[in-house]
Amino acid sequence: MNLLKGPHTKTLLKTIFSQRGIRPRKRLGQNFLIDQNILRFIVNASSVGADDIILEVGTGTGALTSLLAEKAQMVFSVEMDTGLFKLASEALQSYSNIRLINKDILSSKSALEPQVENELLSYIRSLQRKLILKVVSNLPYSISTPLIIKLLEGPLPIELMVLTLQRDIVNRLVAQPGTKDYGILSITAQLFSDINLIKTLSPEVFWPTPKIESAVVVLHVHKEKLKNISNYELFQKIVHAIFESRRKIIVNSFVRLSESASGVTRFKPLLIPKEQLLTILRGLGIAPDQRGETLTPEQFAHLSEEINLFLTGSGICF
Repeated sequence: MNLLKGPHTKTLLKTIFSQRGIRPRKRLGQNFLIDQNILRFIVNASSVGADDIILEVGTGTGALTSLLAEKAQMVFSVEMDTGLFKLASEALQSYSNIRLINKDILSSKSALEPQVENELLSYIRSLQRKLILKVVSNLPYSISTPLIIKLLEGPLPIELMVLTLQRDIVNRLVAQPGTKDYGILSITAQLFSDINLIKTLSPEVFWPTPKIESAVVVLHVHKEKLKNISNYELFQKIVHAIFESRRKIIVNSFVRLSESASGVTRFKPLLIPKEQLLTILRGLGIAPDQRGETLTPEQFAHLSEEINLFLTGSGICF
């Protein structure tokens, strides 16, 4: 009898994990969603249909994966834990529209795993009709921030993301300029998506039980907005420099473009005269003595464009 065919309750998972010598790994954020109503809620919130390709990060035991596969065209599910990958492979073996990949979704903090990216893009290109790519996942806490950023910035044509995240990550997604939670994640998410928190989850709906609340958020992704930033590398450089010195005024933050706090060179210097920088700031209605952490995502984008225009017109490479 395959116990994995039944609902993945706390009792069932404890039994199966004990039999197979699997222990949830706190370091990897392995907290399994065991409330069947919430699993169905997530699928419904994703509006999964026959024209959808789903990317799931963190297959776990396959509980959400199977519900997604019952409605989607294809589910690509990525699980880095070998023990869980074997468990999920057994639980999901009857589905022909699930592609399980035993990889870390991030090859580094700055890049998606090429195999996952290439397989998804190849599958999409092979289709004779337009399908929609969605990300539906209970994201491991440890990778949530870099993964969301890379999914939004990267080449995958994602239109919707429905994510279960720990509450502090959600707070950072929706944070307003000048608040303690506002940062690079806030700017990237708010520039390239519309964010809606649709459900708060108590710790008891997971096993093992985490110490903080989680929430389900929906991101309607607008990849076309990436085209509004003509030099994305420069945009990233400016945002990172400012948030590495978030308490400094904007003009002083630009020192960070050549040197990090520890004195280790991280960025090439931004070759723009101070007077020109001041002119650009005033033209955008930004006070030179304003702290960078108070700029809106749109102001960061406009600042990047104006600096890029100056550098390009001056023939300066950064």
